[in-house]
Amino acid sequence: MYEVFLALRYLLRSKSHRGFVSFFSLISVVCVIIGVAALIIVLSVMTGFEKEMKTKVISVFAHVTITGPVRVILPYWKEPMEIAKKNPHVKGVAPYIRGPVLLSTRDKGHPLVVLGMDPDLEDSASELHNYIKDAGGTLTDSQVILGDTYARNLGVEKGDRVVLTSPAFIQTPGGRVPVQKTLEVAGIFHSGNFEYDSQFGLTTLAVANHLFQMKGAVHALKVSLDDVDNAGIVAKELSEELRGRCSVQTWMEQNAHLFAAVQLEKRVMFLILLLISLVAALNIVSTLVMVVLGKTKDIGILRALGATSRSVGLIFTIQGLFIAMVGLFLGVVGGTLIAYNVNPILHFLRLHFGIDLFPANVYYLDGIPSQVVPVDVATIACCAFVLCLLASIFPALLASRMKPVQALRYE
Repeated sequence: MYEVFLALRYLLRSKSHRGFVSFFSLISVVCVIIGVAALIIVLSVMTGFEKEMKTKVISVFAHVTITGPVRVILPYWKEPMEIAKKNPHVKGVAPYIRGPVLLSTRDKGHPLVVLGMDPDLEDSASELHNYIKDAGGTLTDSQVILGDTYARNLGVEKGDRVVLTSPAFIQTPGGRVPVQKTLEVAGIFHSGNFEYDSQFGLTTLAVANHLFQMKGAVHALKVSLDDVDNAGIVAKELSEELRGRCSVQTWMEQNAHLFAAVQLEKRVMFLILLLISLVAALNIVSTLVMVVLGKTKDIGILRALGATSRSVGLIFTIQGLFIAMVGLFLGVVGGTLIAYNVNPILHFLRLHFGIDLFPANVYYLDGIPSQVVPVDVATIACCAFVLCLLASIFPALLASRMKPVQALRYE
């Protein structure tokens, strides 16, 4: 097809305007590359962030949570636990108590969120045991395990003794005094979530019960499932079996606003970054219009020799598609490579230039989570291709409607 030959010749070997057309062709390709690569990188990071956030939420807490009817305490929790264990999708059930205390050392104090648990039941209900380091055995009633960031900030090490002071009070002959408990730091845990690692401490259920004067009650039951996607089904079944005596929530319901915000932000970022591809498309329009105006004489000669309007229009459409395909290919390859290697790139910048683009204390994560989804990449490529194709139509119509007489009038 001579249309392909002429399209590439006009685009790549321009002798008119001292090569300006070829230069603007290169700029158009670069714009497409940047637009496609930016979309892939940003959507991959946001998808990875959503997955990481989901993993952190359900690994430390629960797939399904059973609380009291007023969501304050669960006084009679053993019966709901036995009912939940009978469900075929349930892997484990464990009670927990959660509340704020003041942790004091010899010279300083700092707020701490205590998570009281039953060590024998917790392993089947969460993945906390995978995050605990240097504990040296099962947690006892005289020990506490701290988040590594919290321990580092407070200067506490394994073997140190700390005092936990609860907001609950007990009556003594001398008056009301806050409940206190002296514990030994048995180890640290690292979940990878900065919020948990910098605020939480783990104790046994008995210690938490004493600190908050729960009188045998717990705050909730955490339920672990064989498949997190069955959370909605299991929650409905448990609600029916418990007959309104307890409130049952899935991890999605407990964090509905958080994940809805992430989804909304992901869609908005897609539309915003798509504007970069729109700019690339407008650049293609300007480039092809320059080619059409610079090749007016050639168009007239082609039409005089018998070339149809369709063939002339096809020449400039092919130019736009060539720019789009080159930009798409390089953008997809470059964006995918960067998305897969974003953390090594950040580590290189931090190590050699001292540039920390992702501080853990701001984003609550050890590194940038990135997950390349083939469907997202295909969607980005298709959107960019359609924009570039639409951008090629106007210059192609301009060239195809040019009359031979008008094109050669002043030649």
